[in-house]
Amino acid sequence: MGKAKKTRQQILEVALHMATSTSLNDLTIGSLAVAVDMSKSGLFSHFKSKENLQLAVLQYAHDLFREVVTIPVLESSSPLERLIQVCDNWLGWYESQAKTCIYISASVEFDDQPGAVHDKVAGDLAKWLSFLITTVQAAIDEKELKPDTDAKQFVYELYSLYLGSQSMIWVGFEDTSHNRFKLALTSLITRVRS
Repeated sequence: MGKAKKTRQQILEVALHMATSTSLNDLTIGSLAVAVDMSKSGLFSHFKSKENLQLAVLQYAHDLFREVVTIPVLESSSPLERLIQVCDNWLGWYESQAKTCIYISASVEFDDQPGAVHDKVAGDLAKWLSFLITTVQAAIDEKELKPDTDAKQFVYELYSLYLGSQSMIWVGFEDTSHNRFKLALTSLITRVRS
């Protein structure tokens, strides 16, 4: 990896941490310049605008998410095993991001703000949901799940459980090991298992 690329990656690591700690909208070239000990003009040369910085952070998060969550499960022979493992990885992603998720916060933050950042968040979420639907459908096709299982409905419920688990931690209704989520996921799978 070249020096410029390595520097950019280090900048994006800090930027992602800042965006998950506060919000993507609060991330500015000025605040990031202070955090990475660079001049504002030096950092500006990397991104050119706040929107480009936000898009770069989202792309970095997307690549990291794939590396941590989806790529490790691609070798699993069983689609159902792949689904269970990807859910474990998904929880691991949440924990590794300081118990928050850039996608959850950005989807709330930008849901009513049209533009490139909104479209990137929506596009990445659509890719993730598509991955989950494809995995569930493969489990149906392999007869690991009942043939009348609705893959989209299953993913809807799975994603709702995940969001509920994240939002319930802060009020103490979910523990830090996400045991309520894991129990609910087991119930969801058991309900449709062949």
